[in-house]
Amino acid sequence: MNQLISYSLQIDILCICIFLLIAFNLWKSGEKTKQLYISVIAIVFVQCLSTGVVTYMHAGNCMLELSLKLPCVQSIKLIVFFTCLNNFMAVFTSYIIFVITYQKRKDAIRSKDIKLFLLSLPFIIITYFIITSPFNGYIQFLTFGGNFVPGRFYSLLIGSIGFYSVLGIINFLSIMVDLKKRFSDFSVSLIDRILLYLTVSVPFIIAPANLLLHTNYVSVAYAISFFYLMTLHQHMRISIDDLTTLNNRNELKSYLNSLMSLSESQRKNTFMMFIDLNKFKHINDNFGHNEGDVVLIEISKLLKYVADTFNCFLCRYGGDEFILIKRNSDEEKAISVCSYIDKAVNDLSELVIAPYELSVSTGFVRFDSRFNSVREFIDAADKLMYENKRSSKKDYSRLTE
Repeated sequence: MNQLISYSLQIDILCICIFLLIAFNLWKSGEKTKQLYISVIAIVFVQCLSTGVVTYMHAGNCMLELSLKLPCVQSIKLIVFFTCLNNFMAVFTSYIIFVITYQKRKDAIRSKDIKLFLLSLPFIIITYFIITSPFNGYIQFLTFGGNFVPGRFYSLLIGSIGFYSVLGIINFLSIMVDLKKRFSDFSVSLIDRILLYLTVSVPFIIAPANLLLHTNYVSVAYAISFFYLMTLHQHMRISIDDLTTLNNRNELKSYLNSLMSLSESQRKNTFMMFIDLNKFKHINDNFGHNEGDVVLIEISKLLKYVADTFNCFLCRYGGDEFILIKRNSDEEKAISVCSYIDKAVNDLSELVIAPYELSVSTGFVRFDSRFNSVREFIDAADKLMYENKRSSKKDYSRLTE
């Protein structure tokens, strides 16, 4: 077995291990739709496994013997079977992902089932040709020299994969447009969003090229894509608050630790604003926790807008408490942010048709040499916020004393 084939098999084995790792992680995650995602991974797993088997049996053991007109140690029928399985899984993977993304789209159409059936016809036709290929060679046939030669309908196989790949990308983009507002609420960077689009699209692009160029890159593309999506998913589970989709305490801790590593001159112009929702317990006790959750979500959306406007870090600290951090700022700017939040919440309260008022208490503090730890910095902002809560007149300037 030459070195190139050996490397190819090692890559296939590595991809299989990654698929198993991701499937196990999903199974333990408790996700409601985990069975669906694991099913997709299982399909890609079988595709990768069939590719590895064909590489080992055909390229690794049979090609040399067949080219020398010697009997192959492995069964030719078995090689042909796995080659057909590999071809089928290539188109089936693209098709099944297309179906899933198609069903996830929100644009409900009365004739949706009929449309899906019509769009499935190419898959049904190409499946027939793949199954009968060992007998008629319509897709591929094995020569006595040990080479697989494309049949008359091989281009139809590539075209079908490309067709469902394009439809899958279109459906995915449609889903992302529908979820644009929800997706923008997550505190992920622009580069993460770009990588998300790339990692989802690349396997679709490589899938038809994989058969056209007779390469084995599609398994690697799926492995990288799934691994990145799992990493992004884990990051969101660890760093994002489930209810409000804002950063949580873990992300706050990481952010503040990075500030602690800066010099005094670099961090002295950093201000922390501690925000507390007034009379939130009254809302929960009298109107129910579901109503309380609605209030928290609406306040979170408002604060997200404020954070984007003033370029601040934002997190839900816990319960009805939120933290904004503004860097490269001054006391005047910090006061204006607090005033803006107060006014925005009051405006929201006037717009909301509810038997209660919404208001917040806010306090801010400068991150200077008085604080030797992240804990001291948070406690100071928290204390000043409660001073403002007890005060009948809001005077933000005194909070920096």
